[in-house]
Amino acid sequence: MSFFDKVLNFVENVVAPVAGKVSAQRHVNAIKDGFVATMPFLIVGSLLLVLAFPPSEGNFFFDGWHGLINIIGKKNIMAPFQLSMGIFALYATFGIAFSLAESYKLRAMNSGMLAIFAFLLSVAPMVDTDIGSVLPGSFLGGTGAFTAILCGLLVPEMQRLLIKYNIRIKMPDAVPPKISASFDLLIPIVFISVIVMAINVTLGNYELQIPSAIMKLFQPLVMASDTYIACLIAVLMVQLLWFSGIHGGSVVGGIIGPMLLINLGLNQDALAAGQPLPAIFINPVMDFFIFVGGAGGTWGLVVLLMRSKATQLKTIGKMSIIPGTFNINEPVIFGTPIVMNPIYFIPWLLAPTINTSIVWLAFKTGFVAKIIAIPPWTMPAPIGAIIATNSGTAALVVISSVVVSMLVFYPFLKVHEKQLLKEEQATAEATAEAESKAKPRVAEAN
Repeated sequence: MSFFDKVLNFVENVVAPVAGKVSAQRHVNAIKDGFVATMPFLIVGSLLLVLAFPPSEGNFFFDGWHGLINIIGKKNIMAPFQLSMGIFALYATFGIAFSLAESYKLRAMNSGMLAIFAFLLSVAPMVDTDIGSVLPGSFLGGTGAFTAILCGLLVPEMQRLLIKYNIRIKMPDAVPPKISASFDLLIPIVFISVIVMAINVTLGNYELQIPSAIMKLFQPLVMASDTYIACLIAVLMVQLLWFSGIHGGSVVGGIIGPMLLINLGLNQDALAAGQPLPAIFINPVMDFFIFVGGAGGTWGLVVLLMRSKATQLKTIGKMSIIPGTFNINEPVIFGTPIVMNPIYFIPWLLAPTINTSIVWLAFKTGFVAKIIAIPPWTMPAPIGAIIATNSGTAALVVISSVVVSMLVFYPFLKVHEKQLLKEEQATAEATAEAESKAKPRVAEAN
């Protein structure tokens, strides 16, 4: 068995089944659904942050931008940001609990509300100040992501156990179902209050609270997530899964998504404080810089397909160019096809690997400003990259990724094209021969 066959066998028989089980696992799905539900808030909040912090003054456009900010007031622009991106962990908590409760066929609304109660009690106990009691917001954003996951998962699990062992306040049959359902929350609220307060009192002896303790516990993982190796592994996992026909972005994103959002929160907090941005690996690194045109960075390949001499490839290229511009590349992945096609295995891994190295170097050296926003992933790559970084040089890195993809895919595309041309020629000859034999018969019949 050749090396390629061994790799293909490993992907098909080991990676794909494991990824399939992970993507179908209810808790992973709940986390993914919960964070996906927060995306509108993240996008709007991120765009407002870009608006509030324009690039340096120095030309007519940027001077006008700064003048507009002074008129509107930075605090007014940042207010919606604080209530969207600034408290996204609160929204994620509800979404995760709601999704998991639905999978267990519990009352999802009750679970979501109860998870919010547990989350707020954990991260934002009331604090007395000169202006009255307030909720501290330190852990309502990115730094509260892990706490959101724990509350969102544990609350429905606790409800499920209470129902399983019939620990509940049973109302008379005459009581309307909705009112009876609301009373089902009483015992879980008491349980959560006692448990969370006991943990916070214990942690208070060490000058910690639940979210800070969780962040300290996961700090090595968060730090490890913002490295070149972590980014490269994530990219290669996406590629391997897609090659086997599984939506790699969905599987990998569900696992690393919370850490990338924490990195985004760190950058946004640093920007607001006027400090250097610490993190590189955030969603747009893959969405707009490495995977230009979708997983694999196939926009460059689509351009090559459009100029192919093979009818099949040229047709796929024309069909894929518009979706690819908006980072939707299923037509080229399944139409070429790339999935389980030995010809494209090497460029499918090699092009994103090279682009990951170039993109990481561009961020590391400061050629491109670090990411402060998450535009919609369907936005064309150069525009999305510029908005994500608030940096014009981002477009140059995007172009370099397209060029690299074209150079890497070109020789392998030519091999595939040559095969298809032979097949098309053989089909044409067979058709012509069949037509030539049919003509005498038609003439004899006449």
